[in-house]
Amino acid sequence: MPTDGSVLVRVTAHDHSWARRLPPVPDGRVLTVTVGHPDLLPVAVDDLVSGGYRIAGVAAAHRPVGRNVDVLVPGELRRAHLGWWEQLLVGAERVFDLRLGPVARVLAAELDLHLRAMAAG
Repeated sequence: MPTDGSVLVRVTAHDHSWARRLPPVPDGRVLTVTVGHPDLLPVAVDDLVSGGYRIAGVAAAHRPVGRNVDVLVPGELRRAHLGWWEQLLVGAERVFDLRLGPVARVLAAELDLHLRAMAAG
């Protein structure tokens, strides 16, 4: 479980152009994204890669999360790059603070997808 002040940012995704609308991740970092509904795929891989994102998982059609994507953002990245953080928040529906026990429990399966994707490099 992330303990560095990480948050999960839920960004509205109306269509397949969601990856193009995410602000590029600073410092050459790569952040993981989970997709709330399979209808939001496919997206252009170039949009993902050039923006510094990669998909960690997709909700099943029979149990969709919604028309959104969730981005796992480390605490130090948002503190170091406030302009980027503010750009990401423009499209955000919600920000989940992972330091809160109930939030971490409810989102545990999704967070596990992010953590496994990050470990796979």
